[in-house]
Amino acid sequence: MQLRKSWLVLLVLLASAGVAHAQGRTITGTLQEAETREPVIGATILVVGTDLAAISEADGSFTIEGAPAGEVTLAVSAVTYETQDVVVAAGQSQVAVSMALARSEEILIVGRAPQITRQNLANGASVVKGDEMTEVSSQTVESALQGRISGANIQSNSGAPGGGIQIKLRGVSTINGEASPLFVIDGVIVSNEAIPSGISAVTESAGGSNTAVQDNPVNRIADLNPNDIESIEVLKGPAAAALYGSKATNGVIIITTKRGRPGEVRVNVMQRFGTYQLSNTLGSRQFSRQEAEDVFGAAGAAEWDANNGRVFNQEELLAGETGLASETSVSLSGGTDNTNYYTSVMARRDPGIIPNTGYEKQSMRLNLGHSLGKKLRVAATANLVHSDSSRSVTNNDNASISHYMVLPFTPSFWNPNQRADGTYPSNPFIGSGNNPLETANLMSDSEETWRLLGSASANYRAWETDTQSVNFGANFGVDRYQQQNALLFPSSLNFTAPDGAKGIALDATAEVRNFNLGLNGVYNLRPASGAFQAATTVGFQYEDRDISTLYVEGRNLNAGVTNVHAAASVSALETRQRVRDAGVHLQQEVRMLQDRLTLLGAVLGERSSANGDTDQIFFYPKAAATYSVPVPETFPVELVRVRVAYGETGNKPPFDFKYTAANGDQNVEGNAGIVTAGIAGDDGIEPERQREIEGGFDVVGFDGRAVFEFTLYRRKIDGLILESAPAPSTGYTVERINGGALRNRGVELMAQYTPIRQEGGLTWLSRAVFSLNRSRITDLDVPAFFVGGFGVGLGAFRVERNHSATQIVGNINDGATVGVVGDAEPDFRMSFVNNVSFGDFELTSLVDWQQGSEVINLTKFLYDAGSNSADWNSGGEERFMRWAAGNTEEYVEDASFVKLREISVAYNLPKGLVSQIGPMDSARVSVSGRNLFTWTPYTGLDPEVSNFGAQTIARNIDVAPFPPSRSFWFSIEAGF
Repeated sequence: MQLRKSWLVLLVLLASAGVAHAQGRTITGTLQEAETREPVIGATILVVGTDLAAISEADGSFTIEGAPAGEVTLAVSAVTYETQDVVVAAGQSQVAVSMALARSEEILIVGRAPQITRQNLANGASVVKGDEMTEVSSQTVESALQGRISGANIQSNSGAPGGGIQIKLRGVSTINGEASPLFVIDGVIVSNEAIPSGISAVTESAGGSNTAVQDNPVNRIADLNPNDIESIEVLKGPAAAALYGSKATNGVIIITTKRGRPGEVRVNVMQRFGTYQLSNTLGSRQFSRQEAEDVFGAAGAAEWDANNGRVFNQEELLAGETGLASETSVSLSGGTDNTNYYTSVMARRDPGIIPNTGYEKQSMRLNLGHSLGKKLRVAATANLVHSDSSRSVTNNDNASISHYMVLPFTPSFWNPNQRADGTYPSNPFIGSGNNPLETANLMSDSEETWRLLGSASANYRAWETDTQSVNFGANFGVDRYQQQNALLFPSSLNFTAPDGAKGIALDATAEVRNFNLGLNGVYNLRPASGAFQAATTVGFQYEDRDISTLYVEGRNLNAGVTNVHAAASVSALETRQRVRDAGVHLQQEVRMLQDRLTLLGAVLGERSSANGDTDQIFFYPKAAATYSVPVPETFPVELVRVRVAYGETGNKPPFDFKYTAANGDQNVEGNAGIVTAGIAGDDGIEPERQREIEGGFDVVGFDGRAVFEFTLYRRKIDGLILESAPAPSTGYTVERINGGALRNRGVELMAQYTPIRQEGGLTWLSRAVFSLNRSRITDLDVPAFFVGGFGVGLGAFRVERNHSATQIVGNINDGATVGVVGDAEPDFRMSFVNNVSFGDFELTSLVDWQQGSEVINLTKFLYDAGSNSADWNSGGEERFMRWAAGNTEEYVEDASFVKLREISVAYNLPKGLVSQIGPMDSARVSVSGRNLFTWTPYTGLDPEVSNFGAQTIARNIDVAPFPPSRSFWFSIEAGF
């Protein structure tokens, strides 16, 4: 039911005042904002099927006289709030209505969200409120989401400050395609690229493989300020995300930032102080003098004698920093009936536990909305972010410089501490001479990013009557950032590179721009009879992405020289990418059978410059239905809803897969020439095609105290983008093709219950989330192949028909055969959230549980290889010998864990006390912690480790990571 014009409402009120309704009744009520409980002023309340209407007063109250005696429906609407229908039973005379703020992106994000089923009720979609994510401080948005979403595996790549987290929704979706979900912030399709720093030029970690996954990069969604978020909606599969086409194979995460609300100016201030501390160590062997000489020879005996066998805890010396962390956030919001505004500033500092590491971020945001008359509403957002992170040198390397690649071969009786003269001793047990403490303290590693995100949107109510309306919407978004990496390994370091270089400098610049435009029109129809409601949406969208990177490396710097160009040897590497997508979509929704049945159908036609044929249009359909089952009034159940949905998405080919690679720096008979690089592109390559069907049901009972959701899904990915080995006669060693299929099946559950709910007293809300997924390669047009790892001797990921997509294979039976030794996919994931409030006190906790999933523990292998593991004499030596005999499973470990992810205790100061302190109307203090305890059989630093970053499959590899930490926080919040 659409809004009537104000003058018409007034005429109806005046007319009805003079008419006697002998058979009618009077209905009174109040309107409140759902979250703040503040009155909603100026809302329109219409009695469906009649000319009766009212407008809410200053206190949110309204009165309708002469309403029919039987059951009636009130259509309640107000600017910036979601329109809703309220059923008033026969004989009922009073109602209380909670009004939820409108989620603008559901209309303005290129019209892709349903208009009637506003929460994607037929699909797998999870909604997380912003307040939930900021209860306990987190460095990034992704870490705040850990444990809150069913069907999501949110895994940190390491413990390094500043991010580096991958979100995987409903299992593996691809092998060589894009691995990250699509992020949309206030209508802006944003970049979540993880651009490597280039440090692999020093660590030589690539070894012929992809350097990007071994440089410990930060994925850029870390730039967002969690305090600005109103809510996050996660569309997990094609059934929900089909209208995002070839960008949505890994799901879509829609982020809505805060808006101002009509009323007085509101100022919120938050100040946090905290600290990080090393949460786990591996330990190392304690040597007798004889053992030191047996393992390290005369040098070992000499060092043991020099320190009288003293044991140095080298891990704590390296990662024992506990600097002061802080976060300051100030926001201002408010508005009138026509204009709303929200602005915020934030400054955050997170020192790392290794010297010279940390993460700093500053953010400024401005959100504006304004109604130009009754028909046109415009909005704009701007977000400026500056961040600077230093992550030291960790992860795999082949140059003996990464900290946890050096420590396994360095005995505990060697003293790495700085000498009195300010110098550090050279490490006599490492060929490079690297001293981890010296490297950490003297190297510099900066990743500075400046980022601007902006959007503008408009919604025009072109035409409306009591039963019909036509709206037009448009949105525009830009995401632009520059990432600058500067790394310096001065020549004064004891470290010497394998090529003999002393002093290495690296400068890297990455420029990324995302641009998107959307236009849409919506036609709504609702006959006066109320028999059905329908919405038809037509839309156009265009996206343009540009990425440019430049790496400059200088080797052999003179003492005191830091500039790259001053090195004896200088080299450069430049890459450029540009992808353009365009699409048109049509969506139809119908709600009928007294609003019990909702049907939805939609299709997107899209083309992309990344495809082999840039003019070919690929279609992505979706269909969904929900039905609310009638429930007898005597049942303790208020709602039983059954739902089913089907959808298709794609995963566009990587930028260069349609091109045949060539090297332009070759010499042909003394002349500059271009020579193919042995990789054949496919000029007909297509997006991978993902098809998903899901079904489930939702139950709400016991006066809303119990909520249960169940979802079952099956999805199939065809046309996997693969690399095959063509015939030698072609002259190529690698060929890119579409071939093969992958299947995922899974279950998602959510159960919420409020066992205690006392008005003004004790309230306890408990929620559990459960999910499991099983993957299988159902078809493969090429022979089985490896996608990561260090060979079967140490464990490797192999893609093989009729096997799990995430299987780990290795030597078994004393090397007699190669078989499955593990799987990176968890058996299941589960989390428990509890919120307890009593008076002004609140206690919240989040426990995260992962069962199953194996990790290749190569850090432990390195300690064993150096005869330096803490349990060498009680089992380590035997373990290493069993591996040497051909049993890879010795270093493939169960990564099950239970983590106390979050806990917080807060106290809301009484309003009477607050008013005496100053011009505040609310104040809150809290103490909290993140990742405080971990219970796990895993013997490595952290069972969530994944040194190979933004990959789809080869993730669970532990090789010299940045060690994990726990954090403690004290917070003060005040509202004015």
